[in-house]
Amino acid sequence: MVLANVIYNEICCSFVPKVQKIMKKNISIYGGGWVGAPLAFKLALAEFEVTVSASSAHKQAKHPNIKVVEFRAEPNMEKGLWDEMNQSEIQIWAIPPRRKKNSEEFYLQILQDWLSVLDEKIVKKIIFLSSTSIYQNVSDIVDEKSAIVETSLMAQAESLILASKIPSVILRLGGLMGGDRFVAKYFSGRRNDGANCPVNYVHKDDVVALCTLTVEKINKGIYNIVAPIHPTKGEVGENDIEKRNMPAGTWDYSQPCLGGKIISGEKITKELKYQFKHPDPMEF
Repeated sequence: MVLANVIYNEICCSFVPKVQKIMKKNISIYGGGWVGAPLAFKLALAEFEVTVSASSAHKQAKHPNIKVVEFRAEPNMEKGLWDEMNQSEIQIWAIPPRRKKNSEEFYLQILQDWLSVLDEKIVKKIIFLSSTSIYQNVSDIVDEKSAIVETSLMAQAESLILASKIPSVILRLGGLMGGDRFVAKYFSGRRNDGANCPVNYVHKDDVVALCTLTVEKINKGIYNIVAPIHPTKGEVGENDIEKRNMPAGTWDYSQPCLGGKIISGEKITKELKYQFKHPDPMEF
């Protein structure tokens, strides 16, 4: 009887899969601000170990899996100052160019410095947050194969990323909205040009969700992240101003839209089978 029980237990146990905790990769996020902080939290919830750089004013990301590092990227820093952030297998660059004198030159120098100190034995993937402003202003539907402004800051930045030996994913983000960034804030009480031009906005929630999926499922390539519906600037502006009961703006609908491109984000949504949480900027 005892032998029978032993045999029974061995047979049963052989069909029970062994539960092993899969250790997810470490991630560093440069830029713990408007996108970087919620992205860090989303990745932490997905059980990644996240290191995020932030100034003292941006410590929104709080979770046991998140390490917030006091860090501010500057040109020509000592190599050792990058070390704490550069130990992760996946590196996400979410620092936007600064709006001040010499900012373009400094931004490119900082990127070059960062790429030069990344260890190819450690880092397996770079995710770089770029912008759809890189595209030429044409009256057409624009996708990742469309012509870009080669002399633009983001085109030069992307060139640096693509020249690296480390595989990279470039995410070109549309106009970022959501939370404290809402359309009426920028159009209320003002004269606004381009009323008939389509908008290429994207909600922060969708940016964070798609960045998280990119970490897990995409290893290389260039992708647009833009909401699939494109109302005109006048439509979305007047709608949001009315909903928020803010002072009306001035709009001129008599002028045609010159070079109002519509940016397609279908490539990444099809590849990841993603449904936008906020597809229509009229409802942001």
